[in-house]
Amino acid sequence: MQRLNFPIIDPHIHQWDPYHTPHSAALLVKAFGHSPYLMDKIVRIVKPKDLIDTLGITKYALAPYLPHDFKADNDIYKVESVVHIEASWHHQKGFGVVEETDWINQLPFEEQGIKLGAIIGTADPRHKKFKDILKAHADASPVFRGIRKMAAWHSDSGVHRWTDKAELYRSKNF
Repeated sequence: MQRLNFPIIDPHIHQWDPYHTPHSAALLVKAFGHSPYLMDKIVRIVKPKDLIDTLGITKYALAPYLPHDFKADNDIYKVESVVHIEASWHHQKGFGVVEETDWINQLPFEEQGIKLGAIIGTADPRHKKFKDILKAHADASPVFRGIRKMAAWHSDSGVHRWTDKAELYRSKNF
C-alpha cells in the first residue's frame, strides 16, 4: 500500500470487546477463547445461517477490536480522527444502547495518537422514551452526534434481516 502525505479521518469504524462488554458471544469467548477453531465451530451451530453468511469469517467478530488494533491495521496512514458507528451492542432495548456510547467514550484512542471525533450510537425512534434515550447518549459522550437504526430487511428469510419489520423507514411509527 502507498503512504499518503496528508492526514485522514476514518468516518466509519467499529470497536468491540466480547470479553468485557455485553456481546452475544461473550460467554463463548470467555469459555473457549483459547481455541478460535472450536469457537468458529460452535458459532456455526448456534447462530442462524443467515447471520453466519453475513459475517463470513467469524474470528474477527469473536476477537476484541480496540484502538490499538485499529492503529496497527492502519499504521501506514496518518489517521487523525475516527467516527465510531454503533456495532450491534448486545443490550438493544431502551437505554441499554447508551452503554455502548459510554464505553466507546472511555476507550484510549488518544494513547494511539487518534482523536475520537464522533460517536454514532443507535436508538429506535419507535421507542416511547426515544427523546430521553437520545439525551442519555449525549450525556454519555460530548462527541455523540447521532444514531444509526439499521433497516435492511429482505423477504427471503435466508438473507439476514437487521430489523424486525419490512420498510421500517416508511413506518408511521418510525
